[in-house]
Amino acid sequence: MIEGPVHRYMTSAPACWQRYGELLALLYSRPGLGQAVIIAADTYAVQHPGSPNPQAIQSVDIHLLNLYAYLVRGRPVRNPQKTFGARAFHAIAAPEERERYWLDPPAFTGALTVFDMPLSGPDAAIQDRASAWAESAWDAWRAHHAQVAAWYDDYALPQARR
Repeated sequence: MIEGPVHRYMTSAPACWQRYGELLALLYSRPGLGQAVIIAADTYAVQHPGSPNPQAIQSVDIHLLNLYAYLVRGRPVRNPQKTFGARAFHAIAAPEERERYWLDPPAFTGALTVFDMPLSGPDAAIQDRASAWAESAWDAWRAHHAQVAAWYDDYALPQARR
């Protein structure tokens, strides 16, 4: 068992958080893996939802929205701030909306995890695996797909809705 730091609001074991850090170090060191950085951030966040507090709710919902944008709607893979305006970030975490925006997390049984991501190899293989990890995590949230789609219609910036 590994002891060490964990994220302050995402639920994770120290070994998982450490592996995610190792993965990010690899991804950021290779210019051809810019999309994989975004995909990894979205995927790790939705697989580590934390508890119903404003930061966790905002994080999971925004990252689910971003996964929906590129996995379902075919939008370019980009940072969520470029797809969703400040209104989305603030509304989702607003105290009066907290219960409305908390989604009960799935079990993730059988889903790919950060440990399924390679820490070496060709960029294309790493990118493909990141995409598979994202698809696996998105699929685990299937009970909430309709809700995420509705939020996308409410919160995506006009240029992202097309």
